[in-house]
This record gives sequence, C-alpha cells and structure tokens, in this order.
Amino acid sequence: MLRHFAQSLDANTLGLPRVAANDATFGNIVSAVFVFTGAWALLFIVIGAVRYSASAGDQGLISKAKDTILYAVIGLAVSVLAFTIVQFVLGRF
Repeated sequence: MLRHFAQSLDANTLGLPRVAANDATFGNIVSAVFVFTGAWALLFIVIGAVRYSASAGDQGLISKAKDTILYAVIGLAVSVLAFTIVQFVLGRF
C-alpha cells in the first residue's frame, strides 16, 4: 500500500511548480549569500572600531570593542574560506 502511495506522488499530479535552476543560478545565490555575510562582518568591524575610539580609556569597553573586531574578523575569514570551498566544489562538478 505504501509503495502504491509513493508511486502516485508525482510533481505534475500534486501541482507543484517546476523550478528551472541550473548551476549558474545556484552559484549566484551562494555568491550573494557570501557577499551579504562579508558585508555584515565588515559592518561589525566598523562598529568595533567606533566602540574602540569612543571607549575613552575604559578597559571594559576596550575589551568589548576588541572582541567585536576579533569575532568579526574570524567570521570574515570563515566566510572567505567557505566561499572558496564552495567555488572549488562547484568548479569540480
């Protein structure tokens, strides 16, 4: 019975839309996601720099600003590495 039910499931009979996506479409989407991630990390680097400049010597604020910059740079590095890996894998297939 389950086999009959599974055979009756078809995209045409269910009315599901067909997606005409190819490798270029997937690559464009992935690139856009990584550009967004990089821009987000750059924004946090700028926020950390502003916090550092506005800390007025307060060690607690300086520490938070340095942490913000550090985590943003780590996130940017991870994003660049992930982008490189994805481009390498897409180039292979």
